[in-house]
Amino acid sequence: MLRPTALPLRTSVHVRAAAVPGAPVRVGAADGLLASRVVARGTTSATVALVAQGALLLGGDHVVVSVDVDDGLDLTLLDVGGTVAYDGAGHPCRWDVEIRLGAGARLTWAGLPLVVATGADLTRTTSVRLGAGSRVVLRETTVLGRSGEHGGRVVVRSDVHDDDGPVLVEELAADGARPVPGVLGPHRVLDTVSDLHGTGEHTDTHTCTCTRTDEEPAPAESALAGTVPDPGLSTLRLERGGVLVRWLGRATHASPLDRPGLATHHPEEP
Repeated sequence: MLRPTALPLRTSVHVRAAAVPGAPVRVGAADGLLASRVVARGTTSATVALVAQGALLLGGDHVVVSVDVDDGLDLTLLDVGGTVAYDGAGHPCRWDVEIRLGAGARLTWAGLPLVVATGADLTRTTSVRLGAGSRVVLRETTVLGRSGEHGGRVVVRSDVHDDDGPVLVEELAADGARPVPGVLGPHRVLDTVSDLHGTGEHTDTHTCTCTRTDEEPAPAESALAGTVPDPGLSTLRLERGGVLVRWLGRATHASPLDRPGLATHHPEEP
């Protein structure tokens, strides 16, 4: 399937402090192939749902999701339904996420699976700029193929920086038609929860719960404590701070990262 236009279609969400002290935060938004809908707002936090406005991803699609959270504020993003990259008849598609967090800001996004159907050619990129003392908790799930399919080609990139330099730079390429030993092996599902934070301290009049010491377990680690060991599960602690909990498996429903509390948090206000 091919979409007539190949122009980047951008969805943006920007959380700003209220102009009047004590009022709810302001949420600026622009819709592309995804529409944003405000679910809740408090004086320092917001919850926003992302909703597809039609079939995506088709061949030639270029979806850009831009997220900005200003200093000391807190945003939770919700996916309403997973995403499928369809057979593009030789035309690639892209899914780019661009995140900027101000000092002491926080983003939590427990994304639903992105399925790469047979014949699809997808590049999925997540770029994050972390302010001092900020924190991002992301769940990203990539699946090769729908039920009964071997899946298409996918390149997954992560590029996370703070003011002191790179926190995480990673690229993985896989092709369901030509599996590469040592990449995904026999597995179809790459499921990752990342808990990353910017270096430096942030003090502000806003209530901020974004900081976490390196000794404190990440949400994914806490939720998995005491569970039966899974050979597909691994925990990666980054040199500059932060944790990736990752699972490789054959089906999304079997992922231990589906447990409650893995990539969620509960702000102090509704």
